[in-house]
Amino acid sequence: MPPMAAAGPTEFKGFQLAPFQRRAAAALDTGSNVLVAAPTGAGKTLVAEYAIHLALMKGRRALYTAPIKALSNQKFRDFRDDPAIGDAGLMTGDITLQPASQVLVMTTEILRNTLTEDPQKLADVGVVVFDEVHYMDDPERGSVWEETLLFLPQEVVIVALSATIANLGQFAAWLERVRDRKIVVVEETKRPVPLKHLLYHPKAGIFPPSRLKQVRARFVKASKDRSMKKRDDGPLLDALIEDGDLPALYFCFSRRLCERKALKAAGWFDLLKPEETKRVKTLWEEAKVEFGFDDSRGTMGELKNMTLRGVAAHHAGMLPLHKEMVERLFTRGLLKLLFTTETFALGINMPARAVVFDSLTKFDGVDFDYMRTRDYLQMAGRAGRLGMDESGLVYSVLEYEDVVEAPIHRIQSGQVEPVISRFDLDYATLVHLHGLAGNEGAAQAWERSFAAFQAREHSKQREEQNRRRMRGLIERRYRFLDAMGYVAGDREVKARGRTCLHLYGYEIQLTELLYEGVFEDADPPSLCGLIAAVIHESRRREEFWRNALRPMRGLLRRAKEAVDYAIDAERSAGLEASLKPIDEAMAPAIFEYANGREFEELARFTNAAPGDFVRVARMTVQYLRHLRKVAQLGGQEGLVGRLTEAVDCIYRGPVDVRAELRLGADDLPE
Repeated sequence: MPPMAAAGPTEFKGFQLAPFQRRAAAALDTGSNVLVAAPTGAGKTLVAEYAIHLALMKGRRALYTAPIKALSNQKFRDFRDDPAIGDAGLMTGDITLQPASQVLVMTTEILRNTLTEDPQKLADVGVVVFDEVHYMDDPERGSVWEETLLFLPQEVVIVALSATIANLGQFAAWLERVRDRKIVVVEETKRPVPLKHLLYHPKAGIFPPSRLKQVRARFVKASKDRSMKKRDDGPLLDALIEDGDLPALYFCFSRRLCERKALKAAGWFDLLKPEETKRVKTLWEEAKVEFGFDDSRGTMGELKNMTLRGVAAHHAGMLPLHKEMVERLFTRGLLKLLFTTETFALGINMPARAVVFDSLTKFDGVDFDYMRTRDYLQMAGRAGRLGMDESGLVYSVLEYEDVVEAPIHRIQSGQVEPVISRFDLDYATLVHLHGLAGNEGAAQAWERSFAAFQAREHSKQREEQNRRRMRGLIERRYRFLDAMGYVAGDREVKARGRTCLHLYGYEIQLTELLYEGVFEDADPPSLCGLIAAVIHESRRREEFWRNALRPMRGLLRRAKEAVDYAIDAERSAGLEASLKPIDEAMAPAIFEYANGREFEELARFTNAAPGDFVRVARMTVQYLRHLRKVAQLGGQEGLVGRLTEAVDCIYRGPVDVRAELRLGADDLPE
């Protein structure tokens, strides 16, 4: 492919580029960093692919980071199938595949960990794409994104892709300062397919937001009418079907609700034409050959029966293979009604004719509240298929209280929320910075953070308050690390500290178990169960069979003592306890599976969703591998052997990610 014109190409990969894509490409041609903010489905990914193309032309590698593994897996498959790339690798917590590839897809956590452990691995990287960079606002994981942007070598070009945010200029100004390179902001507000917002209540039918005031007045007068409080979305689904407004994504904020609604809809409707039903059957037969599953009974049979009626559910608690089948059928237009959680909207390119919100309230980690505008638009943006629909239809199902008091105008068309810094250095990063520059290194990192930048722009008083607060927090955390024997003196990193740098999460808990000898007497299945207890965090109403823990009871008691000691040391250092305590809820199922129990039998040991078991099992494999590396560095050959056996006894069946990624026999993960 010839070099692109300085003014920006008009075409790339057979696509006519939109003006915003041309502006971004022109900026990349001059070596600038680029921040692209555009609505869902506008075509941001093509800018990323252009940046990758430029890097490959210069003989440099390209990294693509994403916030969720599902999106990472999808991008890996896309790049591997792209004849212009082909040489693609993948690094997530689940799998490491061809890490020396020219284009490497990875989770942001792994990129940050690489910067901490061995930055020389990035010496030949020319560009890093941060997909969904507004994820920096995530309370739990946002700090990882910020740290990565801070610590990445300055010579690496940054391509940041974002949904529309209110403080785009502020974010760009900070990026330009910390990256020490010109950044070009490309903002596109126009949607390729405009959205049409509609509201629904069974007593008012489908109506536009412009009629809300009238409907609200009528509802207030009828406040004592109990029938106004009844919920019934059946007429809405009937209208969607009758008007030909399918396929539709129906967003629910509960996994169980997704499943219940999908089962009910599959009992009500048959949405496929005869030729479509034949295609669904063919796809199932092809998948049976490819993956070797049985769809004549069990959950796979139930899913098949639903999809033969054009209906399905999709959420994180499902088995990966179930999600794979749903996604394949949806992308081929063979699912007309898909009940799903919000993760389906995050980056995965699967648009529909219509989107339905089951509710405008969602759990924000503390309480139920009305949705943020940004979250609403991210999900609503899946409505409208380019080249197929004149507009995307977005329906919100309202409760009586929503009609009367919901901030509907703010949710649908208000100011999109700003990105707020979540900067909060974890213990491993603090140990790393102590070795580089002493305790002052962490304070210097905060001074360069987006948190400090935002406080500085607000007022001198706010800046000084934040500086004192952060320095006090850093000082207390180093007091904890010193007391626990991880760091000492000016820049000394002790053995425990060096170990924790190789563990990438739960580093204090795992280091303490290692140094307190808890792993010494554990056989491979017990190692699996023990790691699961370290990393798992129970969901509400999660139950497990406690008798199954008898073989591990002593081991878990010693692990709990070691972790509780560290938690008490946090409090003694003046900190709120942040270390996750031992959680046994998934340990019985993981232990039994590692002992050879079949996957289908695990319901006896846990009531957790199958997809949650797989996620924890894969994370267990990840941390077993991290520990094996630490044991190899320490010359603990016996532990290395048992950790290797532990990986082998759990990395099978649905836990093995290779089938999900459609890997061949030659694609052996590391």
